[in-house]
Amino acid sequence: MGQKQIVSLTVILLWGINLLFATNTVKGQRQGGQTAYSIQNLPQNGMNVWVPAGNFSASSLLKVPRFPTEIHGSFGNQRLELTMVQNEQASAQLAIAGTTPIENLKAVVSDFTNSRGETISSEEMQVRYVGYVPVQKSNHGSSIEPVAGRAISGDHNLGVVADPLLAPSTSTIDVPARQVQPVWFTFHVPKDATPRIYHGEIAVQSKNHSTITYNIQIEVKDVVIPDPEDYQFHLDIWMNPNAIAAANDIEPWSEAHWKLLKAYFNDLASMGQSTVTTTIIQNPWLVEWNDWEPQTAIGYDTMVKWKYDGEDWTFDYSIFDRYVQMGLKAGIGPAITAYSLLAFRGIQRITYLNERTGETVTKKMEVGTSFWKEAWTAFLQDFSAHLEEKGWLKQTYLAFDERPADIVSQVIDLLQDAAPEFLDQTQLAGSRHVGPYAHTLSLNLDDLKEVTDQWIKQRHQNGQITTYYTWAGDHHPNMLSFSPAVESQMIPWISADRNLDGYLRWAYNSWPKNVFQNTVYAFTQGDEYLVYPGGYGPISSIRWELLKEGIEDYELIQIARQQEGSSQSLQKALHLASQEWDGRKVDVQNLIRARKMVVEQILSTKKQE
Repeated sequence: MGQKQIVSLTVILLWGINLLFATNTVKGQRQGGQTAYSIQNLPQNGMNVWVPAGNFSASSLLKVPRFPTEIHGSFGNQRLELTMVQNEQASAQLAIAGTTPIENLKAVVSDFTNSRGETISSEEMQVRYVGYVPVQKSNHGSSIEPVAGRAISGDHNLGVVADPLLAPSTSTIDVPARQVQPVWFTFHVPKDATPRIYHGEIAVQSKNHSTITYNIQIEVKDVVIPDPEDYQFHLDIWMNPNAIAAANDIEPWSEAHWKLLKAYFNDLASMGQSTVTTTIIQNPWLVEWNDWEPQTAIGYDTMVKWKYDGEDWTFDYSIFDRYVQMGLKAGIGPAITAYSLLAFRGIQRITYLNERTGETVTKKMEVGTSFWKEAWTAFLQDFSAHLEEKGWLKQTYLAFDERPADIVSQVIDLLQDAAPEFLDQTQLAGSRHVGPYAHTLSLNLDDLKEVTDQWIKQRHQNGQITTYYTWAGDHHPNMLSFSPAVESQMIPWISADRNLDGYLRWAYNSWPKNVFQNTVYAFTQGDEYLVYPGGYGPISSIRWELLKEGIEDYELIQIARQQEGSSQSLQKALHLASQEWDGRKVDVQNLIRARKMVVEQILSTKKQE
């Protein structure tokens, strides 16, 4: 484990220890025919293990509180069951707590074997330990109460929530008495696994308690999910390369930085990331707070260096080229998005090197002024020629974030005159009103509720891509650190239900400094990041893993649609999974039921062919 990962783990554990004495507890009581235990009233002395949600298949869809006032789940070493398809990932968790400290807790997964002796290796399974981070209020964005479910625990001033998944190299973990430690299992069925029932075991071990063993059954169905590079789901998550350098105390664009970037690109590629996100101006996302400054703790450097001698513009694409090449090679894309001809907020800015004085200048101007037109015309024509030379022109999109239609229309006028080849290669995130200007449009959640199915269908008929995005508001679904876990997996189901192409999230890794202690920079925690910084690459989160599994569900839905269109059974499954967007009110078992219905339809259709 890297030095930074060890520090991060220590910090997470200390937060839990500090909260031990800040917890309200209740006695065990009966609810719905099942005993609800508290952390101070565990059913047996020593180590206790239970299945959150009472069902192994749905166990990952709830965030387990560190100090629950009530524990609902299935206790005892009963058989655990999962139903999976080929080339699929599935998450599940067990929750563990002891009446005395648990030393060197470790969960071990065996190989899985079917009746023919065929094996799915334990190397296909990953064991991680759920970490807890402090819950902090934000300066901008959502409040906690309208969003969070029951996952936050601790006192009013020092709550924690489960989110990071501690690095796989964390083989054991110590658990203080009467604190909950979930163990997160990621199961993967190989593409060539024989569709049959496989049996294996999970052994929950520790230095000072008896081992508790669970038998696991994985039923593999005869359906194959595509590889991530072949996903139909259009995933657009914006990576901040400068934040990676800052979190690891290394120089931006140094060789050490490029090495780390590769690990993050690989992570995005494993999710089916559809775009390589690039910057063509310095700090595209500035906001007016104290002064004009990046809206994240670490801003975005331009990947294109602008130079101006008073008459002619020149451009250095060295960083841009290497960044794009690395992303494409990792399996990201094929789209390349370039931010941005329009500043996110306020007046327009172009930062360039004045070659006469050697000074870096930031020129401010309005859209449509002569300098703005001259500079952007020079860039667009040079950029187009460079992309053509690299073979990237047809896959590069000029991208804009939340800009009103009247300003975007002026950019379209400029493109018409200066670089018409980009007119059908634009990407916009914002309202439905900019739809006519966008080949790829990501709708905000409010507009998604307003547009009709026919409106979305017409965009498809025009060959255009339509997704949606969420942000730090008091709404559901969302992917904030304390959003109900089930919402991360629901997001692709909502895309499927509305016949959308995918989902956009504005920040993959724009961390505050010391993110494990200070989880908020300006916006609601988790709005700015979906993973955490590690010494060798990203540390995943519950939200990130469940989004992946929701995307897999989306791919299953597309297989079902290709077989026989929108059947009644499929529509029923979509309704069941996406009828309620507020994860606090969702029966998490409905997502499992809906997925089962989709798989059964695929198998039934295959059988009839």
